[in-house]
Amino acid sequence: MNKFQSAVLLLGSALVFSCQPKSESPTTTAEPPTATSAGLTFQPRSVMKQQANCQGDSCATVALQYLVAQGEPAVLRDSINRYVQDYLLRLQLTNNPDANLQPNPNAAELVAAVFLTEQAKFLRENPDAGARAGWYLNVNSQVLHQTSALVSLEIKSEGYSGGAHGYAMTTLQTFSPDGHALKVIEMVTDTLALKELVEQEFRKERQLEATSLEAQGFYTQAGRLPFPENAALTKEGLLLYYNAYEVNAYAFGATKLLLPYDRLQALLKPEFQLTL
Repeated sequence: MNKFQSAVLLLGSALVFSCQPKSESPTTTAEPPTATSAGLTFQPRSVMKQQANCQGDSCATVALQYLVAQGEPAVLRDSINRYVQDYLLRLQLTNNPDANLQPNPNAAELVAAVFLTEQAKFLRENPDAGARAGWYLNVNSQVLHQTSALVSLEIKSEGYSGGAHGYAMTTLQTFSPDGHALKVIEMVTDTLALKELVEQEFRKERQLEATSLEAQGFYTQAGRLPFPENAALTKEGLLLYYNAYEVNAYAFGATKLLLPYDRLQALLKPEFQLTL
């Protein structure tokens, strides 16, 4: 497994700018809060940093846009904020598997500073790196859906830190009102029926033949697709996302699936049918 496969898989278990010379000091901004229907507001915040005195393609840039939950219920607010901070801290694993992941209220600024430090180290060790020195790390977050029964978030990150290609990760997560980060199997009454729906949609999206998935280059468990690690309920239905490397090689890319409510409603647990 190469560095980029490791980076994507590590981030899953837990995007390019033009360069203009500027100070390395971070700029943190706050935008107007977005009101929600379940007692919470989400304040978008951002941290942007760039390597000082960089030239051309050697610039390293970081742009982290993340959400801070505010309001009630406190248990949901605190759970979401811990989740986001933990997500940011895990971005360090791309370049340092031994990174300190202890909770930090300034996780975004810490991650940005560490990223630039790692890039500076790379330049010292590879003075002729050229375009490979143009590292970047971008994160964008949004609330996908919110009702009295749930909150669904999407976080997208992408970056490059040397090597043949960059990396990208989409993370989807639905939270119950008690702050629990729901797994897809906890939202339905029949996981076997859901697996069949997922595989049908996957074959349709990928335009696959009716032969075995393994024979067509996909990773399976006992001949069946595993559930994606990232799933969330949205206004349209259940959104599922297989990141690159999750069920196929990098060259195949990611796979995004949407199971509309009219196909899914009979499988949803009663509390999640309230999303309609």
